[in-house]
Amino acid sequence: MIESSEFKAPLGVPDSYFKSYINNQVNISWKVTLTESEDPSVYKVVYGDYERPNSVNPWIRLKEYCKKHDVLPAKIQLHMFGAEEKVFFENENGLDGVCIMRGAAKDQLMDGSSSTLYQSLTVLLLKDDCSGINVAKYIWPHNSFEQESSERDLSYDNLKDMIFKNGSEKLRNEKLSQYIYGRAL
Repeated sequence: MIESSEFKAPLGVPDSYFKSYINNQVNISWKVTLTESEDPSVYKVVYGDYERPNSVNPWIRLKEYCKKHDVLPAKIQLHMFGAEEKVFFENENGLDGVCIMRGAAKDQLMDGSSSTLYQSLTVLLLKDDCSGINVAKYIWPHNSFEQESSERDLSYDNLKDMIFKNGSEKLRNEKLSQYIYGRAL
């Protein structure tokens, strides 16, 4: 389903590209369950189909989709071949102020060669009082969360790609608006 010439909807059902990306290339990704919508055509579950040719970052597509259809991520899970679908954050009413970031790194040896590829999936969730950000970070090949829980301070980089509820009270927070808009509301 194409929303416009530049925007493709998020991936609602794993297709052959996504299955190959996850299973054959062993890449880390996510599965998001969305809040209920009165519109039966709105997806209930979407997947992070990174590096899809001619497509925008899946999180950015999901952000636009959520805004357009007035839904929110309700549950964010790890999606990776051979790994348990661990839950990062969950709230049946929706996660207001949430973002996913992926990362990759390699160990580099003294001779310049590299060895193990590490992949990470980091989920940020803005606290209800907007005082900081709760962080859950999963690391592969360790197949575990980096820490049981951690926090980050507010920053533009941590907030810029977050999905917020349409009309979110959090966006009216004076301190938060300074980071997002560069000025207080």
